[in-house]
Amino acid sequence: MPDAKKRVVLTIELDVETVELLGVLGKLESVLYTLAGHAGEGVSRPGSWERGWLIQVVGEEFLSRLEQNPEVPFLERPKRGGLQ
Repeated sequence: MPDAKKRVVLTIELDVETVELLGVLGKLESVLYTLAGHAGEGVSRPGSWERGWLIQVVGEEFLSRLEQNPEVPFLERPKRGGLQ
């Protein structure tokens, strides 16, 4: 897994069928890492293909919790004040 960003370790529970289905895409850890990365791109990059995909998956509600990133104006970030 690339780069030296700060990391959070997560433990998730998936049903066997989901694991088998995702397994055809590759090593489960790598598949989940890639999917999470694309989801993150969908949150931060308006106009990206990931944004459209993410809206299809979870809906548009998350958009109201974003603001323009002043350091990188073409990106968005969670509104400051914490997660909700």
